[in-house]
Amino acid sequence: MKRPNPLVKTLCNLDLIIAAIALIILTLVTSAGVFKRYVMKDPILWQEEICAFCQVWLIYMGASVAFRTGSHVAIEMLIDALPEKLQRFMGYVIDLIVLFVLVFLLVKSQAYVAQVFGRSGRPTPILRIPYTYIYGVAPYGCGLMIISYFVSRYAPLFVKSIEMPERKDEEAED
Repeated sequence: MKRPNPLVKTLCNLDLIIAAIALIILTLVTSAGVFKRYVMKDPILWQEEICAFCQVWLIYMGASVAFRTGSHVAIEMLIDALPEKLQRFMGYVIDLIVLFVLVFLLVKSQAYVAQVFGRSGRPTPILRIPYTYIYGVAPYGCGLMIISYFVSRYAPLFVKSIEMPERKDEEAED
């Protein structure tokens, strides 16, 4: 089997890379902010803006990674008690519910960002970062969650050459 192209591998994990960078920045800025505020008695004024930016991006990019790897919490006790055919049917019902919720969030978040922040172009008070850069990730994150969820669930059934990371629910079956 040939090795995956590093560029393709990087692009496929871009959400993971962005989430990791956001987490690192969030940790460093928060730690520096605590030190500056309580030890040096001189707070970092722009800390809250950077932390908000990092938190929003971490949540949406991290959720996409969690969908791809099957890391979201699932209560399967009731589904596992059903006969196998009914389990499969309920899996499709759950897929439709997930799709409906994520499409709803995508549409509503896009409309909200466009209506509230897009028209005004309002920036943050200190760093002057447009709020659309902070919250504009929401619709993209929802779109990535939809793609990640369905590619991780169904691509291995149709395409043998795609190497997907093992999902958490598959690991539990072994």
